[in-house]
Amino acid sequence: MSTPAPLRHGSLRAILLNTGWMLGGKGFGAVLSLVYLAIVTRSLGLDGFGQFALALGAGQAAATFVSFQSWQIIVRYGMPYMHDGRNDALARLVRFAITLDVAAVIVGVLLMMAGTLLLAGHFGWTREFAWQAIGTSAVIVLSTHWTPTGVLRLHDRFADATFAEAVTPSTRCIGAIIVWLTGPSVIAYLAVWAVAEALTAMAYWYAAHRVQPFRWPRATMRQIVAENPGIVRYAMTTNLTSMLGLGSKEVAVLIIGLVITPAAAGSYRFAQQLAQGLAKLSQLLGRAIFPELVRSHTTAGTEAFDALLRRTLRMTAIGGGIVFILLITIGKPAIGLIAGREFLAAYPILLALGTAAAVDFAAVGFEPALVAMGRAGLALRVRIISTVILVALLAVLPHYFGVIGAGIAVLCASIITFVLMWRTLIGQRRRSETNAGPVESPAPQDR
Repeated sequence: MSTPAPLRHGSLRAILLNTGWMLGGKGFGAVLSLVYLAIVTRSLGLDGFGQFALALGAGQAAATFVSFQSWQIIVRYGMPYMHDGRNDALARLVRFAITLDVAAVIVGVLLMMAGTLLLAGHFGWTREFAWQAIGTSAVIVLSTHWTPTGVLRLHDRFADATFAEAVTPSTRCIGAIIVWLTGPSVIAYLAVWAVAEALTAMAYWYAAHRVQPFRWPRATMRQIVAENPGIVRYAMTTNLTSMLGLGSKEVAVLIIGLVITPAAAGSYRFAQQLAQGLAKLSQLLGRAIFPELVRSHTTAGTEAFDALLRRTLRMTAIGGGIVFILLITIGKPAIGLIAGREFLAAYPILLALGTAAAVDFAAVGFEPALVAMGRAGLALRVRIISTVILVALLAVLPHYFGVIGAGIAVLCASIITFVLMWRTLIGQRRRSETNAGPVESPAPQDR
């Protein structure tokens, strides 16, 4: 076990530094992703890439639906233990997170198998291809690394996480080149993606073990719950929030494949990949914001927390504007350069999804702030509302507007999420200012 870290308050400088470390790895990955995305799209064509996107989407959706985001649990509850040097309590917390991850991947594999076998006939897959897709998707679901991610972020080891994360694009790029040279096929590219996920997971677990060696101390569920009030509810809340926020976007690809055609799903997935490239910075920033807001709320008091929150929201609003400008200026040329003229019809979809990414970027600080304040349940309610609207729009708009309708649905959901999260956060801060009571407990309590 590493030496307890010195007490430190949350800061914008730490957010930028940690984001810089992650962005360095993601920047490296972004360059490689353009290479392997170009290889896959050009070698498989629109219809083949659609089949690839559908098979990959089944595994990724299953992994997202059962993800407890245990890294948030470790950061949320482990911060006081690390500051106080309570190593045994921290080890028990990590054990709880590992148990959640193991249970999640078992359920995820079963869910993925059932979903793939159910949808295979609708997508025109042979039984042999369906089982091959199940095999590669099972590896993706099993390659969980949320717990080691939480350990690294708890100890401010974002640099180690960056090197581990770089394994994914490196493996995909090398593997895609090999498949391209030896004989492109959908299942071969799926196998490459599965190997990349497995190697990344191994790198994360190794890096985290070096920082904080994993132990398996004796502990009962009652003891863990007593030490970490509200942890079960918090785990379920983060799972539902992840499922509604990320899982719904993965399911969108499957819905398009069912409602329209696999080729349409491929067009949507390609635009989604490029939009996610623009949105990746917001995801990284959110992961860097959350530990610092928790640290500030735990150790620095309400005034320091509010000051950090205001500076963070100003920064993300500017970032959202930059993302939108990039989308307008380089979006269409990027499609032609990467995938060729066959995919140029995806630009309107990219415009909608990229604008949604810009909105998400501007709102990236809202949810971490609510969770750090112990209001994870409120963030979940917003996610439920926006996801219900998204699913309803996905069920209707593609019938009338084709695949662009799915992009419009995602954009509408992002705008609704922004407005609701903003109003919820403002309401909570005003309530805190009105009440003269003590600072809220770190444990999530929704009343």
